[in-house]
Amino acid sequence: MNSYKGTAVSAGIAQGTLLYLDAPVQPESFKDVTVCDAEAEITRLLGACNTAVDELMGLYDRALQSSGEDAADIFMVHSMMLQDDDFLENMRERIRGTKCCAEHAVTEAAKQFAQDLAASGSDYIAERGSDVADVSKRVIQILQGKDTSCTGNTEEPVILIADELSPSQTLMFDRSQLLALVSRKGSRTAHTAILARSLSIPAVIAPDIPLSQELSGKRCIVDGLTGTVTIEPDEQTAAQAQETQERYAQEQRELAALKDKEAVTSSGQKVRIYGNAGNLEDIDAVTASGGEGVGLFRSEFLYLGRTELPSEDELAQVYTNAAKKLGDRLLVIRTLDIGADKTAPCLPLEPEQNPALGIRALRLCFECPDVFAAQLRSILRAAVVGNVAVMFPMIIALDEIKYAKECLKKAAEQLEAKHVPYAMPKEIGIMIETPAAAVISDILAKEVDFFSIGSNDLTQYTLAIDRQNERLEKYCDVHHEAVLRLIELVAQNAHKHNIWVGICGELGSDLELTERFVRAGIDELSVYPGAILQLKKRIREL
Repeated sequence: MNSYKGTAVSAGIAQGTLLYLDAPVQPESFKDVTVCDAEAEITRLLGACNTAVDELMGLYDRALQSSGEDAADIFMVHSMMLQDDDFLENMRERIRGTKCCAEHAVTEAAKQFAQDLAASGSDYIAERGSDVADVSKRVIQILQGKDTSCTGNTEEPVILIADELSPSQTLMFDRSQLLALVSRKGSRTAHTAILARSLSIPAVIAPDIPLSQELSGKRCIVDGLTGTVTIEPDEQTAAQAQETQERYAQEQRELAALKDKEAVTSSGQKVRIYGNAGNLEDIDAVTASGGEGVGLFRSEFLYLGRTELPSEDELAQVYTNAAKKLGDRLLVIRTLDIGADKTAPCLPLEPEQNPALGIRALRLCFECPDVFAAQLRSILRAAVVGNVAVMFPMIIALDEIKYAKECLKKAAEQLEAKHVPYAMPKEIGIMIETPAAAVISDILAKEVDFFSIGSNDLTQYTLAIDRQNERLEKYCDVHHEAVLRLIELVAQNAHKHNIWVGICGELGSDLELTERFVRAGIDELSVYPGAILQLKKRIREL
């Protein structure tokens, strides 16, 4: 018996037989192959890309039927990558400039694409590099005349194990054939992990597992709760895993029954449970988990990893889609929060000695008024179809709120002048992320409809600890009394002025603090989708 500790990226427990998927070999000889007719090679390349797009759309249709919209959207993203003008032009220029073969052009362009994504500063955007690799392998296989349309065929359900699993590899198998996923590479934000969660399949990333073809056929336990993978377990370990599996299944049934229930304490105090979302996929997860709305829609994902700004129409379309998905439920859109640990090539961010204390969030928006105005207009356009609120981050002074509201009013006037349909947000709020904002929250409350406490930054700035610095982790007490007292002060000042207050940082899902937050009068908690049902359960137990 061998056990390996890794990272759980999709919850659940499974026992079964392993099936090892070897990575397709990428011949190094590509780099030495040259062509005489560059234009003919480009035609060959584009033909392979078109074939790949057709295959991906076929996978999209299959995923839509078997796994839902979240899973299907992965293949839509893949097909869009192969239609990206910059990516295609990169490959064409390589063939024209060096007379390299199409296979080598795809390989090198994909590497560059992945590097650009990695430089975005966003883990979510950086993880799309694995999707670029998956897409490029598909194109290369087509160029080599290899079959990419095979489907998994096993006599019994299996646990897939590989160095890195791609979404297309996973969907080669019917859901009934998959028990769990194990890989050495990946992360929670990788598309394969997203797919696993949408399929309710346990998944673990275990970097230390030794891989070989000999793994196929061996028994395995995948614990997506603890992040443990056990190969060839003994009888006692298998029996314990079975008990845990049954207990987990019962807990999930009990939690599922709370999906449409309200989070109300035994004394009748109601707390609204919302979800945080970084993209449209997350909104689906929020509603599927019983979230009553989205308390934090991070708008910066539309800017990260791009050399050109998104258009107003593109922004409006995404926000409109988000509002439509939620129907009558509240959608709180946070205006652009770029800077500090998040950079975007499309925005004029200069290197700063202390970026966490520099031009970020609302400060950047004030420095780039055209960018801010386009986003505000797109939010106003989306407000026509849904229950939309706007929230300004990194506020430290009353004048900042007033100026942001003036910008919003001006954006409405611009739409009015062009006869573009719009609606004012149902509510205007701010994030309380600094001690300055917390201390004067009684003054700030007079200008807004709600507060949302960003506990991650509030902790960072209160404790003077850079949360990106791993060496400081031992000093970062997330339960520090100073932070908790600031939260309580903000709640008191909000209620004095008859506005509601929520928490949208990680502390919102900390079950050890739930009772204290309820006592403090916190009206709303916005958490990652996977924490919604557990939080409802905890509040209903108080």
